[in-house]
Amino acid sequence: MSMSPLRLRTQLSIATLVIISALAGGLLFIVRHAVRAEIDKQVHESTGASIRAFESVQRQRELQLSRTAAMLAELPTLNALMTTEHAPTIQDGSEPFWKLAGSDLFLLASTDGRVMGFHVTQPGFERTTAERDLKRSLDGGEDSAWWYAGGRLYWVFIRSLGTGPEANGKQLGVVAVGYRVDSQVAEQLAMVAGSQIVLATGPDLIASTLSPAEEASFQAWLSHDSANEEGNSREMSFGTGQYQVASVLIRGGPPAPVRCYVLVSLKQPNRFIEQINRTIFILMVSAIVFAALLLGFVSRTITRPLDNLVSGVRALAAGDYTYSITPRGSSEVAELGEAFSKMRGDLLASQQRKIATERIVAVGRAASSISHDLRHYLAAVVANAEFLYEADKLKLDRDEIYGEIQAASNQMTDLLDSLRDLARETADISPVPADLGQTLRRAREAVLATPDLRGRGISIDFSGDLEGVFDPRKIERAFFNLILNACEAAAPWQGEIRVEAVSQAESFEVRISDNGGGIPESIRATLFDPFVSLGKPNGTGMGLAIVSKIIHDHMGSVIVERTSETGTTFLVRFPRSVRSVNPGPVPSVLQ
Repeated sequence: MSMSPLRLRTQLSIATLVIISALAGGLLFIVRHAVRAEIDKQVHESTGASIRAFESVQRQRELQLSRTAAMLAELPTLNALMTTEHAPTIQDGSEPFWKLAGSDLFLLASTDGRVMGFHVTQPGFERTTAERDLKRSLDGGEDSAWWYAGGRLYWVFIRSLGTGPEANGKQLGVVAVGYRVDSQVAEQLAMVAGSQIVLATGPDLIASTLSPAEEASFQAWLSHDSANEEGNSREMSFGTGQYQVASVLIRGGPPAPVRCYVLVSLKQPNRFIEQINRTIFILMVSAIVFAALLLGFVSRTITRPLDNLVSGVRALAAGDYTYSITPRGSSEVAELGEAFSKMRGDLLASQQRKIATERIVAVGRAASSISHDLRHYLAAVVANAEFLYEADKLKLDRDEIYGEIQAASNQMTDLLDSLRDLARETADISPVPADLGQTLRRAREAVLATPDLRGRGISIDFSGDLEGVFDPRKIERAFFNLILNACEAAAPWQGEIRVEAVSQAESFEVRISDNGGGIPESIRATLFDPFVSLGKPNGTGMGLAIVSKIIHDHMGSVIVERTSETGTTFLVRFPRSVRSVNPGPVPSVLQ
């Protein structure tokens, strides 16, 4: 099943809305992209500023702690303690210096790296671990180092102890002052950087300012290789928070690199972007709605004249030549409407001329047919009158001659009555209570009374109550013509004529069937017009026209239900009860 084409207004609306939606969507997408790019730029700048602030704080803290270690190394009492080279004495005597330094780790060692005194604020970082890390730092010539073991990270500053100038004096050992990197340090750095801070060494998270849930998510991310890529700023989600993440390598290994992660929260930027998206969506929908309203008004202005013109074309196609249209709209549409109005006027004039011509032709055809039939009947009357005049001389039967004259006279009377009925514009019926079955039987008997049709087989089948209100004389005449036509169409000795009458609640249905050769194609369209006949030597062409007129007067219909080479069936329908006065005129078939 093919879909009907869309109307012009619908096509204009769809095309314009698609264009407006595409333009609005593209423009708003560009705006959104520009806003998002600006926000991303600000986030990256904020991340870079946080990293620079962290690096500045790191340098200041490194300078401060380095000075503390240098000051301790210059204390004479500490150098004197180291001259004892007795580990228990140095262990006990180093505690006041540890408290003076206020550090989380304090270590005194010999020049070969052997630990003589060791103090930590929290247990877990062993002396042996400190001695190992110290030797590695001394071998590397480091003044500061990051020592990590047991989940604890210390930032350690190392200074030599000795007497006299550093170049020529005696080296007594080394002092190491360390501060543990924990959440407190991370919070101090976060306050300066204005962002979240995570300190990690390798895959292990040391300290952070994140919530426990975010820490767990961050710890899982640290196990990936991409987490250790430096300089790459990326957008990440940890727990319920979303951050822009950048990392700074504070200290390379060994044993493990120490890295600081700066996390700038994207909560505010994302909230702003959501507001932008909502605003853009509302603006886009508003633009489309406004465009739809404006387009509806404009399209109606454009298509209303076309709709008027289409209605005129449809009316013209239906045969209504009086339908009026008002040319309006744009100059092109108005010009088209005026051209259509002129064309309709020309067609109307042509149609009127055609009708007038057809009426003249119909009248000529009717006059020719009537003249021929009247001449035939009059010739029969004149000839039989002459025979009647000389009947005694010629010894002819006067009664038979009189019967021929009477038959010709009756045929002329029937012809004139038929013409009068066809020309009448109003219904001329006299409905009375009657039995359709009896009417059909009388019509059959009248047909069988015709000399040429005596002995024909005409079967009648009734079904239901056939009592009704109609004009029995006119209905009998109509069915007489239909049965007569059926008998003339069927074979002379093998014809089968069947009449079936069915009673329904409000109407009658009667079918008249024959087994003739069917109705010729050339006259099927005009079968019920006057003077249409084919192949009947004595046919006037008014029988079916009279049938149509009588059934129409009874507010019914007559149609050819079936016709083929094996026979024809006429179907007649009319109401059970017909009013005696027709509410309107019935068009004459001779007009």
